[in-house]
Amino acid sequence: MTTESLHSRIANQLAQEIAVGRFPLGSTLPTELELAALFHVSRATVRTALSSLQARKLVSRRKNSGTRVEAVEPPGGYGASLTSLSDLVQWAKACERVVQRSDEIVVDRVLARELKCDPGSRWVQVQSVRFDGGIGDDPVSWTDAYIDIRYAAALPSILEQPSVLISQLLKQQFGLDLAVVEQEVTGCKIDAKKALALKTTSDSAGLKVARRYLAESGHPTLITVSIHPADRFSLRTRLKRA
Repeated sequence: MTTESLHSRIANQLAQEIAVGRFPLGSTLPTELELAALFHVSRATVRTALSSLQARKLVSRRKNSGTRVEAVEPPGGYGASLTSLSDLVQWAKACERVVQRSDEIVVDRVLARELKCDPGSRWVQVQSVRFDGGIGDDPVSWTDAYIDIRYAAALPSILEQPSVLISQLLKQQFGLDLAVVEQEVTGCKIDAKKALALKTTSDSAGLKVARRYLAESGHPTLITVSIHPADRFSLRTRLKRA
């Protein structure tokens, strides 16, 4: 069963249609009533989806003027609205993984503190960069992924399927249910090695996004740490009063 909300699905579909030119720059999207009928949802759901597009700066909305297409992609870099695991899946499809290196490692105390795992534990480390729209574009992120050594056999699939999340591949290959993800976003400076790969300057501002994918036991099976140049990536969430 998908965890993607209706409004996220509609917003993503409309964004894709804008990107491929079905709704050109400067054109007006169908009305809320027309979109509600098209997607078989309520106007409130459509309104939320359009607000998401507006937050991505793809459209502008004015009373009595409709919803106007202002951009075919989010300005200032890649923007992601990640409020569910399905949103992560869509992000992975849009930004392909290009593996730089993979090794079996033993985590020392310093890295264990960062990853919040046990010192001395063994992992497969996969270092990769992700590109939005093709390898000719500037990279969106550098990612260090740490996979429990028991699932090292997933590495060939990771190399062969660059548009599929590692967590999905682990589920497909081993039946792992990693439905709980802890995410932490912090500011950082990009070191020289990662800056070179990301085509940016050393010590420039970045966003570090750490995700810990938990098994049913509560222990992390997969940990990813992604570094994004601050001017190429924004992470949006939507909060709702309980």
